[in-house]
Amino acid sequence: MKSNINLRVVILYVFVCIIAFVIVSRILIVQRLDNNISSVNIPKFFEIEASRGNIFSDDGSLLAISMPLYNVFLDLSVIDDNLFNQEISDLSMHLSILFKDKTPDEYEKYLRDSRIKKNNKYVKLRRKVTHNELSSLRSFPILKLGQNKGGLIPEERPNRENPFGILAKRTIGLLRESNPIGLERAYNKTLSGIDGLQLKQRIGKNFWRNEDSQFNSLPQSGNDIVTTINVDMQDVAEGALMNALMHHDADWGTVVLMEVASGHVKAIANLKNNEGVFDEYYNHAIAEHSEPGSTFKLASVIAGLEDGFYTLLDSVDTEDGTHKFYDKIMRDSRKGGYGKITIGEAFVKSSNVGISKIIDKHYKEKPKYFIDRIYKMGLCTPLDLELPYPNNLLVKRPGREGWSGVTLPWMSIGYSLRLSPIHMLTFYNAIANEGVMVKPLFTSQILKDGKLISSNNTEIINPAICSKSSIKAIIPYLIDVVDMGTAKKIKNNRYKIAGKTGTSLVGYGQKREDEIKRYRASFVGFFPAQKPKYSCIVVVYNPKENGFYGSDVAAPVFKEISDKIFASDMSIHQSIKTKERIDKLPILSQGTTEDAIQILDRVLVDYEPTDSKWMVPSNSDSQITLSTRNIENDFKKRLMPNLYGMNLMDAVFLLENAGLDVVISGQGHVVSQSIKKGEMISNNQKINLIASL
Repeated sequence: MKSNINLRVVILYVFVCIIAFVIVSRILIVQRLDNNISSVNIPKFFEIEASRGNIFSDDGSLLAISMPLYNVFLDLSVIDDNLFNQEISDLSMHLSILFKDKTPDEYEKYLRDSRIKKNNKYVKLRRKVTHNELSSLRSFPILKLGQNKGGLIPEERPNRENPFGILAKRTIGLLRESNPIGLERAYNKTLSGIDGLQLKQRIGKNFWRNEDSQFNSLPQSGNDIVTTINVDMQDVAEGALMNALMHHDADWGTVVLMEVASGHVKAIANLKNNEGVFDEYYNHAIAEHSEPGSTFKLASVIAGLEDGFYTLLDSVDTEDGTHKFYDKIMRDSRKGGYGKITIGEAFVKSSNVGISKIIDKHYKEKPKYFIDRIYKMGLCTPLDLELPYPNNLLVKRPGREGWSGVTLPWMSIGYSLRLSPIHMLTFYNAIANEGVMVKPLFTSQILKDGKLISSNNTEIINPAICSKSSIKAIIPYLIDVVDMGTAKKIKNNRYKIAGKTGTSLVGYGQKREDEIKRYRASFVGFFPAQKPKYSCIVVVYNPKENGFYGSDVAAPVFKEISDKIFASDMSIHQSIKTKERIDKLPILSQGTTEDAIQILDRVLVDYEPTDSKWMVPSNSDSQITLSTRNIENDFKKRLMPNLYGMNLMDAVFLLENAGLDVVISGQGHVVSQSIKKGEMISNNQKINLIASL
């Protein structure tokens, strides 16, 4: 009896221990394991990314905009076996047609192989998928069933688009997580906006429900910035520079076009030539610091004028084109030299011997005076631009490392110092601006929802880099450089250009293992010279064909840019001084009615207008008739119109808007087109246009 009671006690004890063990184990599981599982169901805040602001040109054209892109993955584990086998071939065909990167068989093999792997819940399909491509994917076989049954997993990624391609690409900048560049970096905080917060509750795998919270906040989109860049001028600058790089087989080139009074940079091109393929990898205009060569002679000549050492009518002997300074020989590009000429002529002819002799003569015993004068003119002071770039300016100083007896004469002609192209342009721009040096500006306004937040006003760096008398004395010689000097090839009869050529030997004075010489050709100046509105600098590095002098390589680029701007900017044309009608009717080119009416109203000519956007002019004895030209109707019908006689820029505009690939030859008005009038046209079809003045 007693043994039975003891047995029952033992059994009860064991049972209680088992129950206790189960309870304790369950508690541990709940605390340690279930805690991890349930924690994902706890509501948490998600960041809602703010929309990044846009970057506009001066006329409101979009230069940079945020456009969604997606990385697309597949969860192949959720797709039914029968569905997969029945529709995989059809899906592969659709993918091949959409992306054009694999054949249907290759897509099918990739998907089948991925499906049998262990990690088949996150299979990469394609990166950088556009919104339109994603919409197509959502209609494809299998994928149209959604994420839970079709396995389609799109993940949005940040993306920034430049609608105009490489147009001012380096200056506009790139939005990179590690190291953004250009205006995207300079105005990153302004463009970024403020991210929002949203409380969410997990209700299932990859499903979250929005919850109310006092801490929820909507994202605030970033501000927009308006740049000073003019799309048309930028296009002209890049086109002219690209043609020069191809013609001379040069490594790279840069162009900066600036408004004289405001400092607004209207165009900035930085093109690298990679065997005929062009892109903007580096902002040479701002970050490239090198020896400017003869363009620096303007500063040298003005220094002596300011210090009262000479006038431009004083003479200097260029001897036989050579002069020895200590152990180094200075040479002119013209063999035999120019003999005895005035200092002004030495500048116009760009005589190295002439300029270096007058500077060495007057500053040899006191070189610090020359350097101080250069500093006063702002050539040695960092510009503190909006775009963040390191300051690598170098102007040697007497008594310090690197200074010798030959430094001064060589510095006077643009060696033994390093300046950026935009620094040199800022100096010439000050000469055009009657001595007032203004800082180059790349942005003019900041907008919020189309409303003005702030303006970037013109900033004066130096109110007077030199006396107005020196400027008045030197400008005629800058004009003579173009009219009769080293840049006489770009002279024209419609308006005056003032400027200076430069040709510097890269690494001058350094020992080289090879005998290959590399040159830096440049031209910097302003126009119209009588009342300057624009200044411009052109630099081309290492031209290997068809010449290497600044007059042959860089000056023609300047002229092409200034010619096209002069033709399009009516504000720089001299106003008509009389209201009398002209005796002879003008000859108009075919183009827009608006442009024709503007010209005819200006010269007080009778004309019969048309309501259409495009017109064909015809002259009678007493008036001009503007007849309707239904070019746009032809394009709507996908028929090629007759473009003969039309201004080349208008023709290219129409053809590119119609989706054609235009190849042009010449300039002026269209005289030949490879696709004849009335022929059917298609997108991306190539057409050759030949133009003539």
